[in-house]
Amino acid sequence: MAQNKSSEPTPTASILARREYSGPAFLSGAFRPFFLGASVWAVVAIAYWLAQYNGWLAVPEALTGRDWHIHEMIFGFVAAALGGFILTAVPNWTGRLPVRGWPLGGLALLWLLGRFAMLSGHPVLMLVDTLFLFVLAAVVAREIIGGRNKRNLVVVGMIILIALANLWTHLERLEIVAQDGYGWRFGLAVLSSLLGLIGGRVTPSFTRNLLARQNATKMPAQPGGKIDNIVMLFSALALLVWVFLPEHPATGVLLLLAGLGHGVRLSRWQGLQVAGQSIIVVLHIAYAWLAFGFGLLGLSILWDGLLAADAVHGLGIGAVGIMIAAMMSRASFGHSGLPMRAGWALSLVYLLIIVAVLLRLAASFWDAQTMINLSGLAWISGFALFVAVFMPLYFKKRR
Repeated sequence: MAQNKSSEPTPTASILARREYSGPAFLSGAFRPFFLGASVWAVVAIAYWLAQYNGWLAVPEALTGRDWHIHEMIFGFVAAALGGFILTAVPNWTGRLPVRGWPLGGLALLWLLGRFAMLSGHPVLMLVDTLFLFVLAAVVAREIIGGRNKRNLVVVGMIILIALANLWTHLERLEIVAQDGYGWRFGLAVLSSLLGLIGGRVTPSFTRNLLARQNATKMPAQPGGKIDNIVMLFSALALLVWVFLPEHPATGVLLLLAGLGHGVRLSRWQGLQVAGQSIIVVLHIAYAWLAFGFGLLGLSILWDGLLAADAVHGLGIGAVGIMIAAMMSRASFGHSGLPMRAGWALSLVYLLIIVAVLLRLAASFWDAQTMINLSGLAWISGFALFVAVFMPLYFKKRR
């Protein structure tokens, strides 16, 4: 995303701002409550879903188990990670102090209330879940406008689109609109586009920084060129068609071409040169799953041998899940004043999420229930380990 470098705070101002804050360390930066919330909910939500899937828990009457699972992954888990990432990035765009303290705590509490509302199974109470993303959009808009950094208002627009997609899922659930799955598909489409936007900037940027320190001769292509713009526009079109025509053969062709385009984009970022740096190469792997996920989704439309319900996890677990784990870990290290080193535990987190997506895709070809359960266990193990690594850090003051 574009940054207004002229408005970034100086190191001195940043240090003074941190010294002036005297509240709880946990509320000193948005990445702390929201990344912890996202990673804990990644564990809880999948454990709860597996219990429903295997018949160990009753499904709330107001929402089927499958619909709850889809909703809580997109508008629960991902929404928390998105809130933490954007609110942490906004001060660098605007030069303003970060949202912190009890205002931050109130925003995090609003997200948490949404999770309890979705667990309640109460048809009306679940509407509380719609509030968080709209309030988040308002907070981010206030910061960006106050910092006179209007070029990044596109981020606000993306949050509002996700919020509207969430609202649409609730209208479908209440049978106010047709129950055609438009809401969750549109939400995943916007998130995939946002992933392409953010991943397409941070992946070559962080790779370039590392290769520059190593005096490498080949550098990643600069983001924002003609190829990038064409791929992003075409993939957005393919996703929009998929939202409304998820079974049409033309949609399958568009998605396959979009996946190919993302693959071409990835091939220009010199990923093989950073293969030994897991905290960097995982960004390339996540983006590869974005390209592969588009292709899988398109293939599921054109070939009966792959179910759409399985293929969509190529995007959901592979691209979104891996990228979120990668970005949360990088931001947690960077904003805590720690070096960017993954270590064995964090590398294992990434590996477990990769295993989770491979097992989930295997459900199309082998014992579906076994593969889904094993995939869920790999996902739970990965994010439980993430919590174990980072939770102590979220309650400590920055070094």
